[in-house]
Amino acid sequence: MGAKQLSEADQETLTVINQVFSAFSVCGSAIIITSYVLFPSLRKFSYKLVLFLSLSDLFNQGSSFFGNPTDDKALCTIQALSIQFWSVASFLWTGAIAYVLRSTVIDKRTDIEASYRKMHYIIWSLAGSSAIIPSWKYEPTGAWCWIEGANLEGKIMRFVFYYAPLWFCIGYNCFAYISVIRFLRRVQLLANSISSQEKTQPRYEMKAISRLGWYPSILVFCHTFATINRIQNWVEPHHPSFALFVLHTISQSLTGALNCVAYGLNSAVRSAWFEKFPFLKALGACCGKQSNKFHKFENEMSTITDPSERDAELVPENGVGDEKPNSL
Repeated sequence: MGAKQLSEADQETLTVINQVFSAFSVCGSAIIITSYVLFPSLRKFSYKLVLFLSLSDLFNQGSSFFGNPTDDKALCTIQALSIQFWSVASFLWTGAIAYVLRSTVIDKRTDIEASYRKMHYIIWSLAGSSAIIPSWKYEPTGAWCWIEGANLEGKIMRFVFYYAPLWFCIGYNCFAYISVIRFLRRVQLLANSISSQEKTQPRYEMKAISRLGWYPSILVFCHTFATINRIQNWVEPHHPSFALFVLHTISQSLTGALNCVAYGLNSAVRSAWFEKFPFLKALGACCGKQSNKFHKFENEMSTITDPSERDAELVPENGVGDEKPNSL
């Protein structure tokens, strides 16, 4: 049921909202992909992960431009298959990034790049399975095509193949980033105690470390309203909330745009664009202060997920970073 119980005007409004906000995500993802193609200096291991996250977001949000193909079974199936496959791939890539970050910072793994092919195998296999198995339930759902949830079978399909793995991935992201934040805070405290004695500038800043929490926060923001809305649909299938559908549509449609800002537009990327297109410096100067605040730690992330540079750049020279906390 769900959105099908809304008026035709409300369904059309949701479709338009989906397309408008998805356009921002498509543009953001396209910027990241273009950056990878244009600038060889960015083609490091960490940015490869961001590249495939952006590709997933591009195709996921791009599916919204099929509109609401209620009268075309083939197009409806293609849209539903695309939404399911690429949306699952998107949140799985955020999990892969969190895994790499935690492995390099806490576990001190220098062989993490050897897992790159395995990540592809796991992510694309899981995304493909989640899209193919429930394909017999792909139908118009009101404002777009997806897994029809009018009966118990559809509700189970939605839970098993989308919402359960989604929130498992969100939980892992929170665990990984909280672990890294706690680890780096301990390093910061040790570095501060040494720098206060040696009168040197500490390497880390607490506010910058805390910004790592933005990454799982994006996942939570983008999918919380959708989850609440689906629960409401399950509980009261004949009384959908248009306001919840609007929040659901806007937040999920912005996934690609927010991932672009958080994962992809670090200062290295912006510097590469400014160098190639100098006229962009004027635009950068207009919002430089806020941009620097937001992206202060993103370069650090790129470094610590690149094992070849992590030890030289992120770990303090006094060796404090080599000490692991007893518990996280």
